[in-house]
Amino acid sequence: MKNITEYLREKYAPWGWMGQRAHDALGINALLPLDFIISCDYGIELKHYFREEDVFSVEKQCKIRQDWSNEHLKQSFSNNLGKDILKRWNSYKKRVNLLCYRSIDVLEGNVDELDIPPRIYGVPERLKTFFDNKNLLYQKLPELSLPRIPGKIIVPEKFNFNYLRSELSLPFVVQFPYGSSGHFTFIIRNEREYLDIQKKYPDSLAVIRRYIDGFSLNVNAVIISTEKGSKTVCSFPSVQITGVPECSNFSSAFCGNDFSAAKTLNKSILKEVKTQTEIVGNWMGTSGYRGIFGMDFVVKNETVYPVEINPRFQNSTSLFTALNAGKNDNDDHLFLLHIAEFLQKEDVYMRKYIENFEFEKLMNPLDGAQIILHNRMDRTIVGREVVPGAYFFGEKGLCLITEGVSFSAGQKKEEIILTSGVPGKGIGLEPNASICKIQVQTSVLNPDYKKNLSDEMKEIVLDVYGMFELSPSA
Repeated sequence: MKNITEYLREKYAPWGWMGQRAHDALGINALLPLDFIISCDYGIELKHYFREEDVFSVEKQCKIRQDWSNEHLKQSFSNNLGKDILKRWNSYKKRVNLLCYRSIDVLEGNVDELDIPPRIYGVPERLKTFFDNKNLLYQKLPELSLPRIPGKIIVPEKFNFNYLRSELSLPFVVQFPYGSSGHFTFIIRNEREYLDIQKKYPDSLAVIRRYIDGFSLNVNAVIISTEKGSKTVCSFPSVQITGVPECSNFSSAFCGNDFSAAKTLNKSILKEVKTQTEIVGNWMGTSGYRGIFGMDFVVKNETVYPVEINPRFQNSTSLFTALNAGKNDNDDHLFLLHIAEFLQKEDVYMRKYIENFEFEKLMNPLDGAQIILHNRMDRTIVGREVVPGAYFFGEKGLCLITEGVSFSAGQKKEEIILTSGVPGKGIGLEPNASICKIQVQTSVLNPDYKKNLSDEMKEIVLDVYGMFELSPSA
């Protein structure tokens, strides 16, 4: 077979990426060169990988970084940025192929300003919204014969704190139906915190469940079509890093992934994660869901509890792609399988690609991790230009080795990469906005307690914050 990415370029170009983070496109671009990207953030590392005119960014226009969501991308299509994007698409005089973190409904129908509608490689927004509902999965778990953390689905305003404390003990978790990266998930430790939730969300249903003092796992998977129905393909999981105080002020904030730490897990846990992902994926498949999705789990001792479906690309997907590309010597890549699923009905070549795909390779262990640094202050401004690239950490702190690198097969184990939206000098940062990622090819976690950073990584994180010289902004 011809190299699959060459085939996709020759037959289907132009290709583009759309998502909150421009960095998510780097791993894909290294394998399947992209013609444009659409993002919320805008990091100075992008100049090493994309032409300026090929990056359509919300932040590039407003010079302020927020805690971005897909809603900001939706809004962009109703202003001048959207007009610029549609103008570029019309200039191709052919159908644009759009890989996206998640689809948006404004592009799923006919767009008056477009001569040819784009082909979107992702589930429709209605399906994404359906499976994003945390209440739905919690209700479904008993029917799927999967373990469920003790709790209930209620309106918090209608139940008092003392009742829930007696039922679930302290702390307990309140998780509202929608939200990603830890948004709208709250760990309640006292009555004051619960009263605050009742006041802010008086009429909302939520899953209120016991807090499990274990660690979190995240997995990427793909649902594909076969003659016998849908099939769910699972990849090697990562330990999910949440709420570490060195990186965020929020106890449930998503702060990164550690694939290296997952290599030490018992095989029984890895097997259970794979089995549960396949069960949930096969259920999703009956509703027509196809393509990439992810799942979050909480692990206590040997028990694995599924807690959340992420019906989209994930923050961990780009890291998995980069690490797997450096290790994998063929074309068996997660995002290519995702593309193939959306083309296989009309394209025999892509159908053969799926048939020949070595699915078991996706479960091979990986070495690598990423830490996400958030703005832990009120609104701040970046006071110093920090060079994205590979660094060495020694007695004098972080020392630059090579500017503008990303993960590659030849990366040295000791190199530390600063990347993913590195903000330029003068950029304003709203509270909890992502500042950058620290990526390494080793574990970043304490081996004895997979919820805490290692001592060395704590020092590195502190050093990186200092490099930006953040100061309050009016």
